[in-house]
Amino acid sequence: MSAFRRGLALTSSLAATLLLAAGLSVAAAAPASAAAGTFRLCNVGSDYSAWADFPAGHFSTFVVNPGQCTSVSTNGGEDFYVTIQNSGGRMKSTTSYHIPAGRNMQFSTGGTFAAPQFHPQVY
Repeated sequence: MSAFRRGLALTSSLAATLLLAAGLSVAAAAPASAAAGTFRLCNVGSDYSAWADFPAGHFSTFVVNPGQCTSVSTNGGEDFYVTIQNSGGRMKSTTSYHIPAGRNMQFSTGGTFAAPQFHPQVY
């Protein structure tokens, strides 16, 4: 085999190895980006304001008044609870909810402060 052909074979082999390595790094990066999601809190027809607390991430959503919504990005696999507050300053909190990794959630509140209604929807 001539030196030219050996060089061509080596170059082809190196190019194939680089393409394969690039393909593996792109494939490995895809699941990490898919893990992020969105949490949306909507306060639909209630007589109270609401917000969501994410204790592990040390953050909360903005306060949502009746008829409004807010959204935050999440890493997925997070727990949260929703707190409601009436005009007199009394508060109630839900039990803990969980957002599965790689999923989005819309959490709707409604009803009255005396009988609140909560509707979590994972999609």
